[in-house]
Amino acid sequence: MRSTSLLVLAGATAALASSSHKNMAKHRRSQPVEKRGSGYTLDTFAKGQDFLDLFDYAEGSDNGGVANYVSESTAKSDNLVWVNPKDDTVHLRVDNSTASASSRNAIKLTGKKTYDTGLFIFDIERQPQVCGAWPAVWMTSMTETWPAGGEIDIVEYVSRQTDNGFSVHTTSGCYAGSSGYSGTAMLAGDNALNCDADATSAQGCGFRSTQNVSAGIGANYYKGGVYALEISESGGISAWFFVRGKVPSDITEKNPQPSSWTTPDMYISPSSCKPSTYFKNLGLIINTNLGGTWAEGVWNSDNSYAGQTDGSCASQTGYSTAAAYVLAEGQDFTHSYWKFRSLAIYK
Repeated sequence: MRSTSLLVLAGATAALASSSHKNMAKHRRSQPVEKRGSGYTLDTFAKGQDFLDLFDYAEGSDNGGVANYVSESTAKSDNLVWVNPKDDTVHLRVDNSTASASSRNAIKLTGKKTYDTGLFIFDIERQPQVCGAWPAVWMTSMTETWPAGGEIDIVEYVSRQTDNGFSVHTTSGCYAGSSGYSGTAMLAGDNALNCDADATSAQGCGFRSTQNVSAGIGANYYKGGVYALEISESGGISAWFFVRGKVPSDITEKNPQPSSWTTPDMYISPSSCKPSTYFKNLGLIINTNLGGTWAEGVWNSDNSYAGQTDGSCASQTGYSTAAAYVLAEGQDFTHSYWKFRSLAIYK
């Protein structure tokens, strides 16, 4: 998800239905990983308030959505962010109390630090699962003008989809390879593996997980799981989802060995997209947009290509647009919240 892009979804065809986005700003660097899959040192492990302390609160709106991202003080006073004292889980919610003429309050967290390489592991127990929501966990350059500096989407989907979309957005010259991943290309044709945002109407190269429990309502049924992103100068970019109960033991033991894991859902080879060329000063972002270019663009689609099983959101809700539904039916957004167990960052 992002701030400087337009996502145009031409129809709801399974081959072309996909996502995209764009931007923000800040700074810092980390040590490059010499060897993929080994030698990682734990840099940060955070849960509860320590998790929230890693982020600032962005305000405003983006991507044509009707989410109004609020300040930390408003988020706390409106009970949109809180930590469960029993288990230290972090809850990020959307306002569900009122009908509104123009926007609905939500949260957008932006990381205080930036990274060039590393291993990032999110343990997420619960995600939004309501029509009109556009949730995302992603990284983008905090110092460059998008798409320079790159963007990587770790968690992204809309409405009641269950198949997560992992994607990369860059300037020209970055391509995904034809192998090394288990996901399905989100675009069809000559640009399916082209990560250039300008050449793909801002969509970049995306891979939809073949696991229908990797996002939203599908993941929530199993109490979520773990999302891992590795950025390595020698190993490229890899991303995985592990459903609860099938998380590698080395992750829970804080001794991750990515080379021993299953085939990643997404893989971008360093031979066709060198990380240091395309990714600089990446900051973590967590947000829940509402409506917006993607959710609106597939509102009338059944989204079956991404695991949605209960028909289009237009037919489910009776509203002709995502924005109209989001603004009118506040009570339905009780189901639009995140529950984070932890974040681990390795160098």
